[in-house]
Amino acid sequence: MVLEFSVPTKIIAGSDSIFRLSHELELRGVKRPILLTDKGVMDAGVYSIVRMAFDEYRFDLPLVFKDIPPETSVKSVKEAYRLFKEGNCDGIIALGGGSVIDTAKALSMMVSEGTDDLIGLSGADNITKKGVTFAAIPTTAGTGSEVTGVAVIFDEISGSKIAFASEFLIPDIAVLEPELTISLPKRLTAASGIDALSHAIEAYIGIQSNEMSKALSFRAVKLIFDNLLKAIEEGRDKGARYSMLVASTMAGMAFSNSMVGIVHSLAHAAGAVLHIPHGVAVSLFLNAGLKESFDRSKGSLSELLDAVRCDFLGSEGERAGEFLNIVGDFLREVRRLSGLPSGLLEAGYKPELKAKIVELALSDGSSIFSRVELTEDVAERMIEASL
Repeated sequence: MVLEFSVPTKIIAGSDSIFRLSHELELRGVKRPILLTDKGVMDAGVYSIVRMAFDEYRFDLPLVFKDIPPETSVKSVKEAYRLFKEGNCDGIIALGGGSVIDTAKALSMMVSEGTDDLIGLSGADNITKKGVTFAAIPTTAGTGSEVTGVAVIFDEISGSKIAFASEFLIPDIAVLEPELTISLPKRLTAASGIDALSHAIEAYIGIQSNEMSKALSFRAVKLIFDNLLKAIEEGRDKGARYSMLVASTMAGMAFSNSMVGIVHSLAHAAGAVLHIPHGVAVSLFLNAGLKESFDRSKGSLSELLDAVRCDFLGSEGERAGEFLNIVGDFLREVRRLSGLPSGLLEAGYKPELKAKIVELALSDGSSIFSRVELTEDVAERMIEASL
């Protein structure tokens, strides 16, 4: 067996880490970057903190693109590409959550390949070279996108989410600044935190799991269980915010190498059909996906129990079952504190949408890394269990 594991991103983490970024960009010769963000980040005052950090080091941010929607689209990426070329930019900074960072990745693809045909680059390893220097500053703790080579972009024409994967999409620099997540609302804190939890668990139990990815996943699970509820209830707790950022990045490193599974296949599909945020969709399918995976993943689920409870003795199956019970209780508490929907019906699901969600889920590549084959029956059971 040959193990491949890669984490090429330089990670700078902790309070005031944002003040290090301008120096890192200068080291790489970046003089005219474009900064991508969204209206929520601008309204929350997060951009002003970043602006201050750059001003202190007299590093100019000449171009800002702030019109990225919550679920980014091909149209948004093409507009960013137009501005990049018009501004003669030589670097990319992503300030935001997964949607913003995915937009930046897609922009990086188009820049490196010199094309505005984004759909033509979809799939795995269709990018031939590294683009300009790319720095990611996550303002949510969930996607792990700051260290992954995967992006998902909504295609308005087909009405589906298009996936891209390449080592050339991985950001060069990731800045984990807890101050930038202080203003994150409870609902978004919860949704992004559960997304990170799903990354960690699915990476741990999938077919490509290995000792390196397991170590990252295990620690991420523990950090999330120890800090997510506090981050929701006490949003200004920088310790909890920092721990969630680190957990999200660790889970991102894990699943970037080991990938995810059937939970994400259903979440991608439901997100596209119901137009709900990715983290919300993941929170709705995590329980159902783990139950479907139980028989083939008992050993791994039993091991994960030690990340959240160390005093439970029993057989492998009993320990795995206890882990699922704890995850279920945790999800219920997260929903209670944050107002996340308790099921698909609350999120806008209607029975006539089932066929489309199943169709999209079966065509989603995430499921090929699961120990459970995602058939039509499995997808339908997961939908029914998540109502």
